[in-house]
Amino acid sequence: KSGFPQPPLPSKMELNTAVRNYAALRVAPHPPAAAAAPSPSPAPVPPPNPAAPAPASVSSEKKVMSAVDDFLNGFFLSRFSRTMASQYMQKIASDTTSDQDRVKAWLLREMNKTRHLPPNCSPWQRGCPEKIPLITARPVWNTSSFDWVPRIEASFDVILEELLQLQRLDKSGFQPYRAPSTGDAKSESEEVGVAATDKGSWNVFYLSLGTAMNFDSNRERCPKTCEILDSIPGIYGHSFFSCLAPESHITKHNGPTNKKLRCFLPLICKDEARLRVGDVEKVPLKKGKVLIWDDSFEHESWNDDPTSRITLIFDIWHPEITAKEQKFLSFLGNSRLRGQKKIVEKSGNKDNFFSIIDRAQYLEVAKEELWT
Repeated sequence: KSGFPQPPLPSKMELNTAVRNYAALRVAPHPPAAAAAPSPSPAPVPPPNPAAPAPASVSSEKKVMSAVDDFLNGFFLSRFSRTMASQYMQKIASDTTSDQDRVKAWLLREMNKTRHLPPNCSPWQRGCPEKIPLITARPVWNTSSFDWVPRIEASFDVILEELLQLQRLDKSGFQPYRAPSTGDAKSESEEVGVAATDKGSWNVFYLSLGTAMNFDSNRERCPKTCEILDSIPGIYGHSFFSCLAPESHITKHNGPTNKKLRCFLPLICKDEARLRVGDVEKVPLKKGKVLIWDDSFEHESWNDDPTSRITLIFDIWHPEITAKEQKFLSFLGNSRLRGQKKIVEKSGNKDNFFSIIDRAQYLEVAKEELWT
């Protein structure tokens, strides 16, 4: 529990009624008016009183329409995509099964601008920007629950071989991890974002990062690794090689959402590698063994060894989010990324996620940071 009193979520019936009414008003075509049968002239109707308050049902509909409009505005949808989203929300509201309960509860929170911690979440997830209700909050997951893990571990040698091939290239493809500046954060480079470390360095080799960014040249260098990743059920679309240099520390932070889990396959790793996730102070990292954990929990990582730690990192959908929910959330998430990218390209602002990743490719990474 969060330690704070939390008002109950509105009922499913309220969401069903709200979204169905909105979708009907916004999406459903109006049928042609039927021919009126002849009838006696009606009695005169007195003019409406402009000072009279609107009926409660009309006021409620306006509030619902405004709330859904505000919600959809955050995803930079085209007119066509907006119509699709409205229709899909109508289907969600009409779904009498439990297949989309998590998205229903999330829509309620977003439409009502609810900001308190969902009852199912851990206080360690408070810093996570997007929290989907009604899914299990667990810092570290048992890999025996995922039947694909043995197959990935059996592919260790193939993945390691492709990683080591990068060592022989003039330009390895690794780039410093950088993020947009926030608050009082200062960048060690005046031009490209803010480092995530307060000691040492962290470099990454991106393989995929949603649909808004293209890493085809990197994927062509590691085709077998990409094929293995693409075969994982519920793969989320974020994957990269991560290299934490000797004597480095990634400062505490939360991931962007709890709708996914983070997976590690350590490739070059010593016992001195440390990872804290929430109140689990030391999560063991073992070479060739998959670790599945929730990066929406506050976490930080150390490499106290004099050699680099290199890990294949990839994300999977949280197993309690259904295929239908994945489809809807992916649609919205990818639309938001594409819209944000267009906006920052037009604005010329360089302190943003897309520009920083693109420009960080041209920053020099010392070989001793990668292959020591």
